[in-house]
Amino acid sequence: MCIRDRSYPKPVKIAKVISRLKSGKIEKSKAYEELMKFEKRILEEVKEYELDYTTDGMVGWDDIADLTTSFLEGVEKGALERFFDNNFYYRKIVINQKLGYKSQNDYVQYFKQVKEISKDLKSKIKIVILGPLTFLQLAENNYYDDVGNIIDDYAKSTNSLLRDLIDYYDVVEVHEPSLFQKGIKGALLQSSQQVYEKLFNGINKEKHVLTYFDIRFDRIQYLLNLPADYFGFDVTEQNKTKLGRLYGYMKDMNVYLGVIDSRNTKMDKISTIRRIIEKVHEKGAKSLIIGNSSFNDFIPEIVVRRKLKLLQKTKRLVANV
Repeated sequence: MCIRDRSYPKPVKIAKVISRLKSGKIEKSKAYEELMKFEKRILEEVKEYELDYTTDGMVGWDDIADLTTSFLEGVEKGALERFFDNNFYYRKIVINQKLGYKSQNDYVQYFKQVKEISKDLKSKIKIVILGPLTFLQLAENNYYDDVGNIIDDYAKSTNSLLRDLIDYYDVVEVHEPSLFQKGIKGALLQSSQQVYEKLFNGINKEKHVLTYFDIRFDRIQYLLNLPADYFGFDVTEQNKTKLGRLYGYMKDMNVYLGVIDSRNTKMDKISTIRRIIEKVHEKGAKSLIIGNSSFNDFIPEIVVRRKLKLLQKTKRLVANV
């Protein structure tokens, strides 16, 4: 069993650095110097909590939508929108032209710096990207007549990013909560396997596709048909009643379970997490990774640390399971 984290909440000081960088009030080199100091602190915590996987924390961006606009052509930032059913807001990704890959972009430069300061880290480094279906739901389309072409062009553009950074990450982590959300038509679900093949074309790295907030069993096969190595599910409080049925899919699966609630400051129970781990292995899962259910941005930094500590303790307790 392995453990991992996702994004990391930003202290006020870091948020101000990002704001000043975007408004042109600080030079990029100076801003990156400050951001890398914070990244180093995060990486020290990754070592301390013995995480097997980690991301760059998306420290240099407001959120995953902001990160996505940084490497795409044909888009701009729009109005603030609620991120699914959360008290968290992002800026709508407004599509005004054909989507393409921005060959000169800040994300590549930033990610390479993170990789440089993490070269002695034993944990696997993940690159985090939006899934095509979730990109579609977070976007406002002012250009395409066929939404199928949006996710197709997005997959091809993001594949270019993955190729650009191929030597700097170990794992691709795709966030695809929209697969289980309303508003995605059947035709798009049916084409998702082909779209993901374009997204992952030529990328010979470990691939994780993660869902969260909901589990829909009428759509679960669309997830399991995707060309990925691990499939992720949110099994926190709102989905506990679905666990019994979910266990039926565990045999021979490489599975990621979001056992730590990223939207609640209440501490999760080790006893409950342990029962879930034992049941997953009992049902014949090939491999298991546990971690937080979604982004850590929804809760304070001090709570994130406590929850990472809880993950570490759980890993030690069930080391032989």
